[in-house]
Amino acid sequence: MRYSRGLQSSVVFQRGGGRDEKTSAAAHFVTAIGNDGMGATPGCEPAGADAAVWKTIVVGNYRSAIAVRDALVARRIGIGDLAGQMLRLPAFTLMPRSISIDLSVLSAGQLVQRSDGATFAEIHAHAIELGLELCAPEVGPQLRLQYPDQRLGEYLLIGMAPLPTADGSEACFVVGNGGAGLFIIGRSAGANLTVSSHARFVFTRRH
Repeated sequence: MRYSRGLQSSVVFQRGGGRDEKTSAAAHFVTAIGNDGMGATPGCEPAGADAAVWKTIVVGNYRSAIAVRDALVARRIGIGDLAGQMLRLPAFTLMPRSISIDLSVLSAGQLVQRSDGATFAEIHAHAIELGLELCAPEVGPQLRLQYPDQRLGEYLLIGMAPLPTADGSEACFVVGNGGAGLFIIGRSAGANLTVSSHARFVFTRRH
C-alpha cells in the first residue's frame, strides 16, 4: 500500500521576530508519514474498550484565532505555512467558554487493527466506535501550547474533521518535536488518504 505524504516538500516555520526557519529533512519525513521514523511507537495492539486518558488540556481560554497565533509566536513555536492558513480560516472556531477536556492517543494500527495502514475515514470511524470524539479545531494549537515537554521525534496527528484549505484540499493539524524546536503544521487529511499503521492520533474522550 502506498502511503500519502500529504505535505509539501518544504515546510516553512514562522517564528517570533519574523524569521523563517525550515525543519530538518528527518522531521519532514517522519511527520509526513506518521511515526515511522525516529521515536516511533509500534502501537498495533488493539485498543481497549475504554481508551486511557493521555492528557487533559484547557480550551476556550482565548477569544480569537489571532490571540491563539500570538500565543504560539510568543513561545517561539514553529508554525507551518498550512497551519498558519488553517488558523485564519472561518472554519477554525473556538470554544465559547473555558473548559477542560481529556485526550487519548491511539495509533492507526490500534484502531483499525491492520498492519498495512488505514485511511483517515477508517481511523475516525473506529475511534468513534470506541467511544471517542473528533477533536475541535482548537485542540491542535491548544495541545501545542500545553505540551512543552514533547519528546524528540514524536509527531501527533489531531483526529479532527479536516478544515478546507485555500487550494480546495482538506487538512488536519500535526504537533511535533523534530529537534529544531516544537512546531505545529498542517497536513493533507482527505477521507481516502492512507497513513501508516504506526501514525499516532489524538482524540477527545467523550464525557
